[in-house]
Amino acid sequence: MDHSNIWAVVLAGGEGTRVRSFLQQVCGGSGLKQFSTVIGSRSMLRCTLDRITRLIPPERVLVVVSSQHRADAEKQLAHWPRQNIIFQPKNRDTGPGILLPLAHITNRDPSAIVVVFPSDHFILDEKRFLGAVRKALTELKKHSSKMILLGMAPQQGEETEYGYIVGAARKPLWEEVSPVAGFVEKPALSQARELIQRGALWNTMVFAVENGVLWDMAQRTSPALYHAFRLIQMTLRSGSLSPHALEHLYEVIPPVNFSSAICEPLAARLCVLPVPDVGWSDWGTAASILRTLKKLGRLDAVSARLVENRQLEPVWHAKTSVARAPLGGASLGAGSS
Repeated sequence: MDHSNIWAVVLAGGEGTRVRSFLQQVCGGSGLKQFSTVIGSRSMLRCTLDRITRLIPPERVLVVVSSQHRADAEKQLAHWPRQNIIFQPKNRDTGPGILLPLAHITNRDPSAIVVVFPSDHFILDEKRFLGAVRKALTELKKHSSKMILLGMAPQQGEETEYGYIVGAARKPLWEEVSPVAGFVEKPALSQARELIQRGALWNTMVFAVENGVLWDMAQRTSPALYHAFRLIQMTLRSGSLSPHALEHLYEVIPPVNFSSAICEPLAARLCVLPVPDVGWSDWGTAASILRTLKKLGRLDAVSARLVENRQLEPVWHAKTSVARAPLGGASLGAGSS
């Protein structure tokens, strides 16, 4: 398919408060998960960018970060096109985090198709994952007025820290797009079990959508936010956007969560593409990171780093059950997130 008008937005402006203390102990530095290198030699952000650029070239991949994280961002993005690093004055949640780079994309390519990627996800089978993204883009040609979300098939049992997508069909048919019936965010354990039995999928927040459809969804659900960022887009077109004007905007706009404020009220405008197991995990908690490390056989190495950093009593060892780590907090001696 023609990829010439496909753009990507990488969300890297979060604070990661639930896991920050743990990552400071494991990785040092700020502990921001998008900039942390837990395994290997690349940070989560660099892994995300390397993955995406196998599909979309860097000149059409925008990274949104918060200005207070400028030092980390500039160090890790020294190789990235400068005009594609979008600094927001402060984190106002994922609504503004998506609409600000969307304003930049619209200014450069009004006919753009946009794919949004969080920067804090671990994916083992990247080739298969990118195949699902390509499939979503292909399906978007058939459902051009919709947003297509990638939904992951639950693999390691009930997960109470993830969001769930409830499809119109009781059981998903792999590689077939189906309408979205609703969303459930961080369910209780009993509800998570029921959702999985009904065929619900984990919400990855990876989605593909046409530029105009995304603006229309924002206008219908958050008109004040829509008008604010449309003004930003028009100002970009005239070349007169000043840092002061952007800072003032971010002082007055409220935090808006993209999933709950924009997607949930418009579930009928969304479709979900089920994705089979690609080894996906949202590293939003220490427990989620530890489960992945255990599965990869890398838990010993991380525990050794903690002992070396004197953050953990030497009597602890990696064969301790990870399951005892609370789902919403840190373990291995780390403070709560």
